[in-house]
Amino acid sequence: MALNLEEEQVEKKEVKTRKKTKKTRELLEEADRQMQELHRQRDEYEEVLASLNKQSDDLGEKNAKGLKVEHVKFGEGKVTSQDGKYIEVKFGKVVKKFVLPGAIAEKHLKVSDEEIQEYYNKSDDIHKQILKVQMQLRSTDFAIERQADNIEKLNQKA
Repeated sequence: MALNLEEEQVEKKEVKTRKKTKKTRELLEEADRQMQELHRQRDEYEEVLASLNKQSDDLGEKNAKGLKVEHVKFGEGKVTSQDGKYIEVKFGKVVKKFVLPGAIAEKHLKVSDEEIQEYYNKSDDIHKQILKVQMQLRSTDFAIERQADNIEKLNQKA
């Protein structure tokens, strides 16, 4: 019994001291290089997102309440309330809800004032860019997690 215990301890020591193969070292180096690239990309996305958020802050928010709009189906209406990005527009006796800035930028609701139209176009453009960069960030985070798992498996393999 004591002999078996000693053999097991020797086997464990051999497993711990086993050297990484050349192929495993190369795979680990490549995985590390890819991980560094992913972190570099993530940092770039963070910078772009910060810049877009600053642009959005600089553009500011306009209150649409009282704005006169026109809808293809419902006709002329007036924005009666705004709660964040959601607005309610009263068309005669009917009240409909819309989401800003897309409703105006995509011309579901038409406004006669070119300056207001331009504001919502810029706001919508920035909003879409922010969503795109946020998606890229999530994708990069997921890739970083997968790469970390890959590196862990390679280290266990060695």
